Amino acid sequence: MRRYLLTSLTIGGSVALLVLSLYLAGGFAPMLTRITGAYVNWGLIAADGVERVKWLEILTLVSVSFGVAWGVIDVSRLPQKILIVVSIALVTLVLSPTIALYGRIFDPFAPLTAVLLSAVAAFVYSRTEKGKRKRILEDVLGARVSQRTFDELLQAPTLPEFQGMVREVSILTCRFFNHAELQEKLDPAELLKMSNLFIRSASTFLISKGAYLDESSPELVRASFGMLGKAGDHAEQACRAAIELRARLRNLSQECESRWFLPLHFGVGICSGPVTVGVYGPPRDSFFSGIGVETDFSRRLAHANVRYGSDLLIGPATYRLVHESFEVRPMEMFYDPASNSMTEIYQLLARKEGFTDEDRGRRDLFWQGMILMRERNFEGALDCFSRSRPPGADDPPVAFYIGRAQEGVAEPESRGSRLTREFTEDGHARLISML
Repeated sequence: MRRYLLTSLTIGGSVALLVLSLYLAGGFAPMLTRITGAYVNWGLIAADGVERVKWLEILTLVSVSFGVAWGVIDVSRLPQKILIVVSIALVTLVLSPTIALYGRIFDPFAPLTAVLLSAVAAFVYSRTEKGKRKRILEDVLGARVSQRTFDELLQAPTLPEFQGMVREVSILTCRFFNHAELQEKLDPAELLKMSNLFIRSASTFLISKGAYLDESSPELVRASFGMLGKAGDHAEQACRAAIELRARLRNLSQECESRWFLPLHFGVGICSGPVTVGVYGPPRDSFFSGIGVETDFSRRLAHANVRYGSDLLIGPATYRLVHESFEVRPMEMFYDPASNSMTEIYQLLARKEGFTDEDRGRRDLFWQGMILMRERNFEGALDCFSRSRPPGADDPPVAFYIGRAQEGVAEPESRGSRLTREFTEDGHARLISML
């Protein structure tokens, strides 16, 4: 926006200076004499003693020089640019006979010349890469980014790469879980209102945090950090946004419960990794997006919250990028037969500066319980999980693993479990396809 304003001021100032020089040198005097004679013949003004409003001519000349330049440069659509130029020219032209009705002479030729020169210069600039950038960004990004992000891209030295490139990003997926349940209990119009509350709350907030809104549907909102440009802290941006989003959606769930007597169940998943970004789709229906395994993995992570009763999970790559700034606790390990590797997912708890010593102690007990669970020491794990439970508050993941530990204490290992453990070698991971 600042570049367009400065360019408009430059074009408008140059045109105003040039036309004003011609005006003061009498370059438009012959044409003014002719139009004055026409007004006398038409009876609009008297033949003698006609006053000329030079101050208004100069003011109009300068105003239209800047106005036309700004309108043509800032407006991105060609029909709208033409409409602006024609409208200003018509108003300027009509000023002369209108003022003549009051016995004054107004020279329309200097302002009209300014309109023409400003329009030509602005249209030439609009054909350059920087001049076309706003239209390109509007076509490709639309309303999927915040105004602040849009302005930053507009002012950047170069246009973002839209033709295809691999970029490290963090993908945040937020899912609405109990849509099917609400469909049975709510009137369709009320369900639509609740779904729209979820979509607007999640998408508007993520956009405000600098994310690119990649997908928005009644049951899912997906946004990416770092997709529009290199960002070394994309994972931290995503985690900070997710923690704030969790608080907002909890408040929204309470609002839904007070309004419809039904809560909103949600889950958030974040994963980081390489994604091929670019403009996809046919020319008239193209969109900016990214393709990669991380897109599906973030969707799976978001849905995995249903299993553990958690609300915010991150993948291993995200954990490696943010473990020094955020507190987490492990949820489960998965085995990937395709890569013959183990993967662990984590629950994102809070930023380190907001984590108390009591919270840290309960987190450490939970972590110790997970280690004992994987060693099949169910009694020790049960003791750790029980002591990690916060007093006077629900902690669904703790309750989930207390139940798992109790099952391990009460029941011996089945043949199926033993075969699965042998297949995954370490005995404490599920197949990743089960995520």
